[in-house]
Amino acid sequence: MRRIAAALAGLLMISAPPGMAAEQTGGKHADTVTMTPQQQQTIGLKTAKAETRAITEPIKVPGTIAFDPNHVAIVRPLAQGRVIRLLAQPGDAVKANQPLATLDVPTLVNQEEGLASAQASLQEAQAGVAVARDALRRGVILTREGSLSQAETERRRLVLAQAEATASVAQNRVRTLQTQIALLNPGKAPGLADLASPLGGTVVSVNVTPGELIDPTTNSFTVADLSVVVALAQVPEASATLVAVGDPAEVRLASGGSQVWNGKVAALSAQLDTRARTLPARIVLDNRDDTLRAGMFIEATITSNRGRDDVTIPVSAVQFLGKKQVAFTPIGGNRFQSHDLTLGVQQPDWVEVRSGLHAGDEVVTIGSFALKAMLQEAMTSGEH
Repeated sequence: MRRIAAALAGLLMISAPPGMAAEQTGGKHADTVTMTPQQQQTIGLKTAKAETRAITEPIKVPGTIAFDPNHVAIVRPLAQGRVIRLLAQPGDAVKANQPLATLDVPTLVNQEEGLASAQASLQEAQAGVAVARDALRRGVILTREGSLSQAETERRRLVLAQAEATASVAQNRVRTLQTQIALLNPGKAPGLADLASPLGGTVVSVNVTPGELIDPTTNSFTVADLSVVVALAQVPEASATLVAVGDPAEVRLASGGSQVWNGKVAALSAQLDTRARTLPARIVLDNRDDTLRAGMFIEATITSNRGRDDVTIPVSAVQFLGKKQVAFTPIGGNRFQSHDLTLGVQQPDWVEVRSGLHAGDEVVTIGSFALKAMLQEAMTSGEH
């Protein structure tokens, strides 16, 4: 850099005729600079070609953090009951199947009593099966010996079949009641049931109080697994057709900070928000560090994969000339012409040129600043 600066200072001391010129061609201002081979060698002038590439333009949009629908649960009781006590409060961390409240469920008492009765009936039926099976076994032996008729043996076989059918019905009744009771998460005391969380996470809301009578329509608790959340980004209508499922996205908190969450567009709404004229896009984010909370404002930068092909040049080829941005191309005879540019998307190494150059044009990279300085000097001194 010092070498170029020193060389530039020397170049600006060179008289205008041999070192630079401002020319007019065909009535158009075609600002050019002439630089001798020695001067080019001194500053290490280099060029590169303008090339066409697919432009993926970042789209910055506002949004909010929300719970991932696949990682949130609304907890309701499976039967009517009265809340005896609460076992969790908002903000508590809970595990899957951890009790959130204890309920007094009248139907649970009936079911527990019915189960006891059904189990007694099952034991009686199983005993009848044992008796019938033994009677049939003895009947088969006696019939072989000729001391018992075949008809009696067949009767005993029918009695066994009826006993087994009765035992099967009793067994199914027991299993049904056991399943129903298990679903109610019975407590240690008769008639008490635990209302449990179906997933591990954080208690978001508690919507019941002790003494309250609740039923299967009551949204009693909300539990969310915050290790995964979603950003609901609001894409303006003008950019809606550029965004697609799978596009990468970076999410930052609108309140500031340097932390970035990376994700992809998981879904796009089928309907435009008619008031805001935006299309909601859902971006799934890893939140295992437990930083993001539902309701936070964010800024999402979505990189559209629906790019366009356009001309690009190295960033080092672009110079500011007054309020304009220009690049220099060699035009032969050690002359370089400046081109007014209209720029688009800029990346660390390249910038999109929407007008001013064409693919294949050769532009000056190293040395472009020296050419700009020489042209400015000529313009300032009125030699153009």
